[in-house]
Amino acid sequence: MPSHLLSTSWKYYWHLAVIRARASAVECLFSSKIVTLGQMLPSGNVAGFNCRTLLPSFAPPLTTTTRNFSVKMSIPTTQASIVLPENRIILGCGAVSVDFLAAVASYPNPDDKIRSTSFEVQGGGNTGNALTCAARLGLTPRIISKVADDSQGKGLLEELEADGVDSSFMVVSEGGNSPFTYIIVDNQTKTRTCIHTPGYPPMIPTDLSQSNLLSALDGAKLVYFDGRLHETAAIVAEECRQIEGVYPF
Repeated sequence: MPSHLLSTSWKYYWHLAVIRARASAVECLFSSKIVTLGQMLPSGNVAGFNCRTLLPSFAPPLTTTTRNFSVKMSIPTTQASIVLPENRIILGCGAVSVDFLAAVASYPNPDDKIRSTSFEVQGGGNTGNALTCAARLGLTPRIISKVADDSQGKGLLEELEADGVDSSFMVVSEGGNSPFTYIIVDNQTKTRTCIHTPGYPPMIPTDLSQSNLLSALDGAKLVYFDGRLHETAAIVAEECRQIEGVYPF
């Protein structure tokens, strides 16, 4: 969600969370373990905003051997830089969604008819948001999720790829509908109400072939689970346990 829909305090704490997440993620990348990114990055929408539009994209690295990235947040005094290792692949398994964001002056009463103060359509979902955040922090994310071959699903895939998230392991169903969420943002109380419609047909473990799963995990140092698509996530987590020298938690 656009940052102008947030209070200054929300933006400030979000920036601090991102800086802490980036430091933790890089520390784990230097180890040989696969860990869950969910304990380090904010999961999905916070107070109704989408991390994809709040985090800036990064400039290319200055050299081919050292990865130097500098974050410039909207708060001038909050800056950070960090050196990333060559292998910074992470994998996420969970939800993506199209978010229809309508801001209103105050939440309506039953049978009210009101006008929105702003409206936007953006990609969302906990895993989609977290991996977009990771890509903008300089990591190399891959995603396992499912959409339909409708216009919303195509838009989600295009947005993920544009932000640097590898969507080649996404499952695309013929027919059905991609997940979407109506989000009402109350400018008065600074809260949001989400009305979610799951994707159909839902993702099941057999949607993900063994070869695609192994390819998705190849070289990954971290794995993010958002608690959605839990049956497929269990298969991914079990495969992580079989990889010598790595430990998912």
